[in-house]
Amino acid sequence: MKRKLLKKVEINSEKMPENINLECLFCHKMTISAIHYPSVLQTKVSRAAGHTSTKFYQTKEKYEIQSGCSNCGKSQKEVEKAMKEGKEDVDKEKRILKRLKEQGFPSEITTKF
Repeated sequence: MKRKLLKKVEINSEKMPENINLECLFCHKMTISAIHYPSVLQTKVSRAAGHTSTKFYQTKEKYEIQSGCSNCGKSQKEVEKAMKEGKEDVDKEKRILKRLKEQGFPSEITTKF
């Protein structure tokens, strides 16, 4: 019975998580500490009777927030929420509403029954 040797594939093992400082989305200072998990190539092996297949896939990079901003006083949860959803730009919304009013669109939608 002959055995087929599988070729070893080097996976990016040198890419380990590292501590970094991020810019605060609110005050734009480098005061937020986080752990950065880089993108890594991983393998998935599936085996069946008489057949083995190896598939490669790339993981997404990830940031894990460790602290809030010490400069503006935002908490860790507020910073995480802003990183995931994006910071709300109130001034941009006001400019859009002002431009729509100037173009003649109503500010409120009313219905008649």
